[in-house]
Amino acid sequence: MKEWNHILDKLRETINNQGLDSFHILEELVPMEEQTSFFQYFDALSAKRVRFVPETEIEILFSPDASIERKKESITLLASIPDVKAYRALETYKNNPLEPELKNWVSIALLGSRIALDSEFSGKPQVYISSGLGGHEKKLRFFALFVSPTSEHFTDLQKVIIEREFKFQLENAEVDIEAFEIEDNYFTILLLFPFETDVRTILQASIDECNQYGNFLDNRFLFTNVKIFSEAEIQEQIKKFQEPK
Repeated sequence: MKEWNHILDKLRETINNQGLDSFHILEELVPMEEQTSFFQYFDALSAKRVRFVPETEIEILFSPDASIERKKESITLLASIPDVKAYRALETYKNNPLEPELKNWVSIALLGSRIALDSEFSGKPQVYISSGLGGHEKKLRFFALFVSPTSEHFTDLQKVIIEREFKFQLENAEVDIEAFEIEDNYFTILLLFPFETDVRTILQASIDECNQYGNFLDNRFLFTNVKIFSEAEIQEQIKKFQEPK
């Protein structure tokens, strides 16, 4: 949590300095490993100073005979230049990819192409925000996990209180709730919140409100934009919460 506190605080500081419009976030849920692979590939290709003709790379991209590896190169090259035709080609391919395994790759590339165009037209530096869970427009997507401090099952009344208090606090702060799942002794929320919103404070306030009715929520909670945790990962995290403080 402390690490994310620092990251979000630095992000808000940078936004205040550069303006919200200079920030771009991938809307699709693309694993961080794949995003990292794309940028490593992009940097390696840039270092080679490959000369290419955009029209030729577009033809290769839509050719049924080109290999996946060659198309990966074409996608990356097209994303490296501020060119409207290149952007439209990537957009068209993304909407109907001939190779499904390149869907995430072209999604990252399309955002990179948009950043290149925006930088060219505005004359201002653009910033890519890396997130495994992506976002929407100018909102970040995060996954949060909350647990019972004793692993006791929530009562029906406690579940009603949880849903009521969290939805009230989050919706009042213009936070979008995409998923809200309450299980026996834990619950998860998938949410979208504006950059300027201190959602951690809102979540803590929700816990405090619930605990006025009996301290049935642990004050510690998981808050991440890396991925949505599986049931096995949730159970592992619950074990960590239960370790002596």
